[in-house]
Amino acid sequence: MRFRRNEPVGQASGLSRPEWEHIPEGWSYPTRGWDAEAVADAYARKWRDYVEAVQPPKPLGVHHETAEVLTGDAGAHNMLVTFAYVLALAADARDRLSVLDWGGGFGHYQVLARSVLSRLTLDWHVQETPAVAARGRELNPEVTFHDDDAALDGRYDLVVASSSIQYAEDWRALLERLARSAERYLYLARVPIALEAPSFVVLQRPYVHGYDTEYLGWVLNRGELLAAAPPLAREFLLDARFSAAGAPEEPVDHRSFLFTG
Repeated sequence: MRFRRNEPVGQASGLSRPEWEHIPEGWSYPTRGWDAEAVADAYARKWRDYVEAVQPPKPLGVHHETAEVLTGDAGAHNMLVTFAYVLALAADARDRLSVLDWGGGFGHYQVLARSVLSRLTLDWHVQETPAVAARGRELNPEVTFHDDDAALDGRYDLVVASSSIQYAEDWRALLERLARSAERYLYLARVPIALEAPSFVVLQRPYVHGYDTEYLGWVLNRGELLAAAPPLAREFLLDARFSAAGAPEEPVDHRSFLFTG
């Protein structure tokens, strides 16, 4: 799970080490990372439940990155309805929309988009790790999956990076490429944000959520992020936060940002 809702996290259940930990040495710290079969296995195990959970007329209070698909959650409802707003804004009066979803899993947002705006014809691209992309091609053939950077050479009506830009060591270079690919809008969602401290690196041990791996990620200073980004169209608040042991700022909040292309 890439974030936890509501209250700060201390010790992950059943683990002797904290789920979240500040890593002062940054990206030199060795981890297995996101490019692990265990991530694809966890997504695949819950895929059918997630697809069913977002179908109308059910409420959109759905988390898929918990140990089991979580429904009926108000914080998740805010997150998914916010995405639906961004999608509708990008679509405007169009009947076709091209989207690049960087780090988009099996195309979870594509399924949501199809659910909330069924009139749209979607040209949906997901850039993912090789393991996730391979499994995604099997389970969601409506999506074009990329396991390299070639997708970033294209242009799209909407570019989405949801809970993903923080996992790029050189996040500024990635942000620049994402912005160049955005014809109209760039949507950065679920970004861990520091309001006072400079950007810093944390480690997550997400075993309790069903992910048999560990990975590093940034907590991005809000000012640093906005200084490197295109013009801001709208900022969104999320009911999501965590505490990382030893971090220079805690708890860490999450926010989403919509930029014009």
